[in-house]
Amino acid sequence: MKYWYQKNLRFLQTVLREPDIIDYDAKAVVAYMKETNTNVLVVNAGGVIDFFKNPLPMSKENKFMKKGQDILSDVCREIHAAGMHVIVRVDFRGVEKERYEQHPYWFAKNADGSPKIVKYEKDFYSPCYLSHYSNEHAVEYIRYVMEHYDLDGIWENAVSFGTGICYCEKCRNRYLKDIGKELPVLKVNADRHSVMFDSTSEFFTPEFDEYRSWKAAIADEHIVRMKNATKSFGEDKAYSAEIFDLYNSVISKICSIGHDNAKRHFDYLISCVFMDAAFTQEQANRPYDIINNAGTTIRYSRALQETKQPVINTGGNGTRARYVCDPLIENRLWLWEIASVGGGIWNCYFNGQHPGATYDLRASQSEKDAYTFLADNSDIISDSRPVRDVAMFYSFANLEKFGNPIQSKDDFQAHFRGAERVLIENHIPYGFVIGGKYFSLSDLEGVKTLILPNAGILDDKEMEVIREYVRNGGGLVASFETSLYNEDGSKRPDYGLADVFGCHYNNESILTANDYYFKIKNPVSPVLKGILSTELLMNSGKTAICTADNKEEEVAGYLPEILNQPPEYAWIQPMDSPYAGIVARSFGKGRVVYFANTVDALCFTNGHEDFTEVYANAVNYTSRKEYTMETDAYRSVHTNLIEHIENETTTYILSFVNTTGTQQRPVKEIIAVGPFTASVPLNGRRLTDSSILWGEGRITADNETVIISVDCLKDFASIKLTVEQGGSNYVGSLDYCR
Repeated sequence: MKYWYQKNLRFLQTVLREPDIIDYDAKAVVAYMKETNTNVLVVNAGGVIDFFKNPLPMSKENKFMKKGQDILSDVCREIHAAGMHVIVRVDFRGVEKERYEQHPYWFAKNADGSPKIVKYEKDFYSPCYLSHYSNEHAVEYIRYVMEHYDLDGIWENAVSFGTGICYCEKCRNRYLKDIGKELPVLKVNADRHSVMFDSTSEFFTPEFDEYRSWKAAIADEHIVRMKNATKSFGEDKAYSAEIFDLYNSVISKICSIGHDNAKRHFDYLISCVFMDAAFTQEQANRPYDIINNAGTTIRYSRALQETKQPVINTGGNGTRARYVCDPLIENRLWLWEIASVGGGIWNCYFNGQHPGATYDLRASQSEKDAYTFLADNSDIISDSRPVRDVAMFYSFANLEKFGNPIQSKDDFQAHFRGAERVLIENHIPYGFVIGGKYFSLSDLEGVKTLILPNAGILDDKEMEVIREYVRNGGGLVASFETSLYNEDGSKRPDYGLADVFGCHYNNESILTANDYYFKIKNPVSPVLKGILSTELLMNSGKTAICTADNKEEEVAGYLPEILNQPPEYAWIQPMDSPYAGIVARSFGKGRVVYFANTVDALCFTNGHEDFTEVYANAVNYTSRKEYTMETDAYRSVHTNLIEHIENETTTYILSFVNTTGTQQRPVKEIIAVGPFTASVPLNGRRLTDSSILWGEGRITADNETVIISVDCLKDFASIKLTVEQGGSNYVGSLDYCR
């Protein structure tokens, strides 16, 4: 039996402002949900301001609530009558001064005993993960609303309220009991705004490692208490909270809550990925996120916990300028990216009773098409996962050591972004695998090539799994300092995978930002396919100085700096170096390409052909181009392939998202493209069913291959194919057009 939250989820969250309760119309909200194929409503219960008559301590009654008004009862009645579900938003991030003064010992303290305050429009007095307000009081609150209203679950907003260090009596006593020490002291108070995105904070230094580990355990206890309070009303009641960017370790470090908590405790995996999110000054200069980032997060969530529904918390009116809509065309593409990889969508609106009853109506029903596509295909999408012909290796250890929200200091995110760019542009089906103590050969089943994007930290078990995978015929592409660090972050004298790479570290990694090159040594190598009429490749970023075991396996070699000024002296002699730049080789039955530089990051930050095309060649060489799907579509057409396997039947959903448009962001116009085709080899299977789910196309098949032909792609098209093992191959043709 499946519970409602184990199927594809299409949320509407109305983050009600205090006056939105005036003349609240539950019937109108449900009507909007029906029109848009939404199946879950998230509505305020309270914590900051209560939207029901709350008899509990610390209540904060909505001053606009009329006598006898009960919007939660109205919502539950109307939602359930329509066959939908309703959960409530609770928020225990803190209280204003007048409520704090009722129970000052229920909240967090600074080292000097003063209250921890977060500065919003009003000062908010913060709790900690052990405080009475966020635990005993929060449990009582959850139990009250669950007992008095017919709710389907709890959404704990702002669960990461425990920023920095709390010095309240409970924390002091518990730390002394658990660790046998007094709490460490920060020189600067660590409130949300001062350190939430500041990777240079004292709080992140090794001096506080022990405290952060302890705090993570305490934060996990808080989540378990909230979940247990919800689940005490039945396993069909869902509990979840928000998690953040898979590339940003700063938030999880400061708050001690991250993706691992979600994997273990949340009933569905919801990630906050807004198209217009800009948390740092550097991001503010690039106000619109990479257009496929939400879809990437769905791929990651499926790898994190395949059995839980992945959902993206996003919104038609964004999260920064919350009173106006996001750019409409980009928002549409953003939603198609999520839907096409099998994700759920959480449309979060920050003002008004619903998106059709607010100040800016331009985005009203903007989610309708994506929600309709998901609703129509929910049965198959709910249990689908991205096809992973190629998988990128992701580990929390590498995120914590190498990740940084400041791009110039980051050695994690850019590597994934660049590798992903190459995979998307070349239409290669891909996903993630998650490293750590549970990583095993079974995680690599069906993967043709494993990418290690500067996976510096690899423990002995992870390396042995990778070594065995390649030895048995798997492909491997690795970059820069991969396997150069032990599990504890200390540096090894050589690559842990030196035997696989066929080269050894020479005790130095250098900055090669400008005026560096690789000298081509094997121009006929498949890694250099299409790279013609040159003896040199561009080098940039950083480079690990290394030496190949077998010079014949070198594709290119590292060259030292060639200064470009003055031009008369811009030369070196000889134009050669004993160090390796790119090594391509066999290991056992598998193929390996090692890049000594930060090539995958350079595919993102630079994008020159010497990075992107060579990297694509490396993936094709190591995978032998044995892909589940290939297409001649333009690079700007994102192809997403998901699959659902049941016994010997595989159902594929192949989707095309057309991002072809104006050069500037946000995209203001979609340019229709075509014709193009995509092919799916049958490999001895037979095609038993096919259909066009969205858009236009033709499907034909012989006994070897299914061909999808698209004459004109507007913004989105999707095709379903069902194939079975065994039996006689399909003979003839199918021709569908919607």
